[in-house]
Amino acid sequence: MKTLRYIVLCCAIVTVSAVQAQLFWQISGNELSQPSFIFGTHHLIDKNKINNFEEVLEKLKQVDIMIGEMKMSNMPEIQMKMMKAALMKNNTIRDLLNDEEYVLVDNELKATVGVGLNKLGKLKPMMLSSMYSVMLYMQYHQMNKQPEAIDVIFQKSAKKQKKEVVGLETVEQQIDILFNSISLKRQAEILVEGMRDKKESLFEMDQLNNAYIAGDLALLETLYLENDDMTVDENKILLDQRNDSWMKQLVEILPRKSCFIAVGCMHLVGENGIINRLQKAGYVVEAIQ
Repeated sequence: MKTLRYIVLCCAIVTVSAVQAQLFWQISGNELSQPSFIFGTHHLIDKNKINNFEEVLEKLKQVDIMIGEMKMSNMPEIQMKMMKAALMKNNTIRDLLNDEEYVLVDNELKATVGVGLNKLGKLKPMMLSSMYSVMLYMQYHQMNKQPEAIDVIFQKSAKKQKKEVVGLETVEQQIDILFNSISLKRQAEILVEGMRDKKESLFEMDQLNNAYIAGDLALLETLYLENDDMTVDENKILLDQRNDSWMKQLVEILPRKSCFIAVGCMHLVGENGIINRLQKAGYVVEAIQ
């Protein structure tokens, strides 16, 4: 799986048969008095492309609290914090790239973001990767603007219903994971690799999108297992360790309150995914048809 599509789905299962291919799951058993729910999100997919999205949204009425990766009530403030944290203090991108790589990155940013490294050269490579992948995705799909994130829609709806919204991570924790957990040199390698493999990355992004819209977690798992760009340690930082932390919180909350959980779909898949971990913890996790 190429780096660009990985970044799009992470900024995150037990093997699932075609009959069970779903994004939306019910959590019961283990002496829960009421069921909870978990939904796998994709930050760049419009809600109108998700089958029965309004019916999924209705399930919020049945629970006590809404749980997301982080609280997203003030997106402008979050974006400001991210931009500030993404600035390199003692380096510029020139220090991390050779001449050929610098020209490649500069040209690709100008063609997608509309601004080159003369303006963006102080940003950490992972921020540049994120900006580039989102804008490339939008250009490829002829999108005039980025759709409102499904995660934000869920949290806004919960607030309207006066339900508590809980974040599994703080903004600061997510910033640290995205921008500081991997060395700047390695971030630069990921940035260059994603740009060199642009055509293949776009094709593979479409594969992921189609699998997501179809609710095919089995295919998402296959695509995840094919990832050869991120190292084992990097995968652990971006997915497994976060799932570890989230599960510790979920097993504390679930017995006390019914929950609607919405996290990136890649956090559901794989042996270390949330669905498989919930099942191992004694819960019954069933796809909602």
